[in-house]
Amino acid sequence: MASSVLSPLTDRIDPDTAASAVGGLSVALGALAVVAPSRTAAAFGVRSGDGSVPLLVRMVGVRNAVGGIRTLQADSSDRPKALQAGLALGAVDAAAVLLTARRGAVTKKAAAGVLVVLAGIALLGVAAAQE
Repeated sequence: MASSVLSPLTDRIDPDTAASAVGGLSVALGALAVVAPSRTAAAFGVRSGDGSVPLLVRMVGVRNAVGGIRTLQADSSDRPKALQAGLALGAVDAAAVLLTARRGAVTKKAAAGVLVVLAGIALLGVAAAQE
């Protein structure tokens, strides 16, 4: 059902291009988080003096980069599983952002920005899964 609702958007995107975009964005965002965790956290509205924030951001960055590499390396038979895993991780990330914003740890504006990025990647993932 979801794909039929999104079909007007996803049908216009080449699945191979979408899969490459999902993988590339995941690797790029992951690498940014590993290399510059404090700046990445700040860009996503995370403000904390706690020294554990860079570690946690790096951990998420590694996870995203590995997922992106998996998507880029997947052949046509394995691609749906790689994309489903990425969509599941994106859903978990979206829930975490919503809970964090609800608690006031990030601004609603920052949370909205992150959710837009996650939604864009999810839309590309749905387009990539089209046959």
